[in-house]
Amino acid sequence: MSKEPGRVVLAAEDIVKTYRSGERRIDVLRGVDLAIREGESVSIRGESGSGKTTLLNILAGLERADAGRLFWQGEQVSGRSLNHLAVRRRGFIGMVFQAYYLVPELNALDNVILAGRIAGKNTRLLRERARALLARVGLAERVDHLPSRLSGGECQRVAIARALINEPPLILADEPTGNLDERTAEDVIDLLLGLCRETRTALVLVTHNAEHARRTSRQCRLHLGRLEA
Repeated sequence: MSKEPGRVVLAAEDIVKTYRSGERRIDVLRGVDLAIREGESVSIRGESGSGKTTLLNILAGLERADAGRLFWQGEQVSGRSLNHLAVRRRGFIGMVFQAYYLVPELNALDNVILAGRIAGKNTRLLRERARALLARVGLAERVDHLPSRLSGGECQRVAIARALINEPPLILADEPTGNLDERTAEDVIDLLLGLCRETRTALVLVTHNAEHARRTSRQCRLHLGRLEA
């Protein structure tokens, strides 16, 4: 299989986002352009408060831009209803957050399955795929453990497996190692990049870690509201 990036999975054109705090206007994004291709990994760095998470939320359809256009697999989704975005997002985007966001009452297996059940997939097939994913991330012996019985690194591994359960063409990861110690963070980045390469899944990685950023196929920096190579 070719290792060259394939078709464009996501494209953002001239994205603008402004907030107001009293009389103060804060221009967070001032015309951001970004295109992500199949099999490509892109890192985004920037100062705290530069708008990295805002940009990621807009790319995910969780937050609306004030201007600009957003395309998912060639479909313009900017301006579509939140319900349409929610349904479309289930099979298109997997998300990994700094805080894991696992359901505390569900074990590792059921946390991974949950995203697939929401997407309406067959439960038996989901359980098989979830077990395979948990084995791939090194948690074959922890499938029945609640999040409270897992370490931070193990919780993030469960979150990565959950992000991949619906076989999405795109993963958005927002500071996925922010709550982890250095060694565990390296293991998680190894896993995330490795899985995305294996599955040809595109990855957008928001990180403050320069070493992690350098490991992606393309590096960007968000500065003064614009995305720079």
